[in-house]
Amino acid sequence: MIESLPMNVRLAVFLPAGEVPGWVARLVGDCRSLPGVTLGALLRDAVALPGPDWAERVDGLVFDRGASPLRSVTLDTPEGVAEWSSGVGSRAAGEWLAEQGCDVLLDLRMAPASLPGGPLRQWTLKLAGRPAVDPLAGAAPVVEGDESTVIRLEAVADGQLIDDSLGASCSFSIRRNRRRAIAKGMGMVRRALLRLAQDGAPGRRREATAPISEPPVASASTRFTTLLQRTVSRSAVKLLSRDQWGIALALGDGICLDPARATLIQPPADRFWADPMVWPAADGGWWVFVEEVIYREGKGTLKAMRVHPDGSWEAPVPVMERPWHLSYPFVFEWNERLWMVPESGANRSVELYRCAGLPDRWEKEADLLTGIDMVDATLFAHQGRWWLLGNVSEPGADKHDELHAYYADTPLGPWLPHAANPVVADARFARPAGPVFTHQGKLLRPAQVCVPEYGRALSLRRIEKLTPTEYAEETELRIDPGWRPGIDCVHTLSYHSGLTVFDFLTRRSRFAPVRAVQPVPHATKDAAGDNDNSDGQTQ
Repeated sequence: MIESLPMNVRLAVFLPAGEVPGWVARLVGDCRSLPGVTLGALLRDAVALPGPDWAERVDGLVFDRGASPLRSVTLDTPEGVAEWSSGVGSRAAGEWLAEQGCDVLLDLRMAPASLPGGPLRQWTLKLAGRPAVDPLAGAAPVVEGDESTVIRLEAVADGQLIDDSLGASCSFSIRRNRRRAIAKGMGMVRRALLRLAQDGAPGRRREATAPISEPPVASASTRFTTLLQRTVSRSAVKLLSRDQWGIALALGDGICLDPARATLIQPPADRFWADPMVWPAADGGWWVFVEEVIYREGKGTLKAMRVHPDGSWEAPVPVMERPWHLSYPFVFEWNERLWMVPESGANRSVELYRCAGLPDRWEKEADLLTGIDMVDATLFAHQGRWWLLGNVSEPGADKHDELHAYYADTPLGPWLPHAANPVVADARFARPAGPVFTHQGKLLRPAQVCVPEYGRALSLRRIEKLTPTEYAEETELRIDPGWRPGIDCVHTLSYHSGLTVFDFLTRRSRFAPVRAVQPVPHATKDAAGDNDNSDGQTQ
C-alpha cells in the first residue's frame, strides 16, 4: 500500500459581488494561514448578497449586537492573489480559473454552481439547506420549531458530504442560530483543507446526515411574530423560575440504569450541585464529588459529599477552587493512585491533579493540554492506550456539539489528536456525561442529549471501534427525565462499588419559600424509591 504524500493545496474562493459577511473575510484569512494551503485566487460574482429585511434587523438589534460576524465588510484581494470579476474582460470564470492551478474552489455565492474548467474539488457550505451566506440560512428550523439545525460542507455538483455537524436550534433568534452553525462550518473548511494537504482526502470517516433540500422562505412578519412569542415565553420562564441541579443516589451491587430507583437530594435554594463523580471512601461508603455554583457568585467550585453505606449523607465540604470556573470533577485510578481532571476550559487548559488525601488534598501534576477550551474531559484505558474524550468548540459555537478524542501511552501524555476529530459532531450524542464503563461485555460511553436543550437526557453510546484513525459508536440505551414530577433534565451518570449517582434538573419557583442553607443530611429510600429531601427535609 502506497501512503499518500503531503501536498500543497491551492485554494480559490468564489465570492458574491460587493461586501461579504465578516465571517467570510475571517475564513479567507484563516485559510491563508493554514500550513500546506495557499490562497491562489478570488473570484467575484455579478450578484451581491441581499440586504437584511426589517425582521432580521430587529433580530440583530436584540440578539446580535456588537462585532457580529454576520455584519457586512469589504474584503480586498490580498497581495499576490489572482482576481477575476464578473463583467470585467471577456474570459469565462472556468477558463480563467483553469490557468490558476487551483486544487479546491470554495463557492460562497448565493447560488453555488459547478464551474466548467474549474478544479475537481468544488465545495460549498449549506446551512439547513440554504447557502450559508444567505441572510435567511438557518431560519427554517427556528420558525418551524425544529429542535436541531445542520450545517454541511458538501460538493457543489452532487451534494456529496465532506463534513457536517448537528446542533440544537436557537428557538428565539435566527441570527444566533446562524452564528453558532457558521462557526462550526468555518472549522469544517479549515479541517478539510488541512486533511487534504496532509492525507490527500478532505472528509472524515463516519456516517453522515442526509442532505437537506432548500426550505421555503417564511415572510418577515411570520418570522418576527414567531420570535416575539418565543422570546416572551422564554423571558417569562426565566423571570418566574430558576434552573436547579440536584443529585440522585441509588444503592446496589451493580450499576443502576433506572433513575426512578434513586433517592433525590436537592441543594439549598441559593445554589446547585451537578456533575457528580463517585469514589469509595477508605473507611466505608463513598465520596461524591460535585460542581457547586452559588447563583450570586456565578462561578463553579468543587465540593465532596460523604455518603454512608446506609444511604445517609453529609453536607458537602470544599475540595478545590480556582480563579476560573471549575466543574466535572472526573476522578480515576492509575498506578495505584487517585487522580482528578476537573473541567477548566475557562482557563483554556486540561489539568491533571494527584490526590494527596481524600477528599480535599489535591496537588497539580501536569497540564495535559493547553490553549484549548475543552469541557468534560473523560479519561479511560482501552486496548493498551489511554484515551481522553472531551468537547471542543469553535469560537462562537455551542460547547455541546463536537466530541474530540486524544490518545497517549499514559495519562501524563503526550496526547495526540484523533485523525477523525471531531469523532462525533451531533449535539444529541457528543458531550460526555460521566465515566466510560463496561456493562454486559459492552464498552459504554455516557453522553448528554443536548437537543432541544443542554443536558436534556442521557444516551449510553456503545463504542464499537476505537483506534487512532477510526471511531464508531451506536446508542445502547437512552435515559430520559420525567421519572418524577418536575424533573426536566438528567445529564450525568457515575458508578463505583455499589453506588450509582445521577444529577437532575428542576425548575424551581423564584417565589417559593427559601429552604434552609444546610439541608438535613440524610436521604434514604424505600424499595420503591419514593423518598427524597427535595424540600431539605427527611421524610
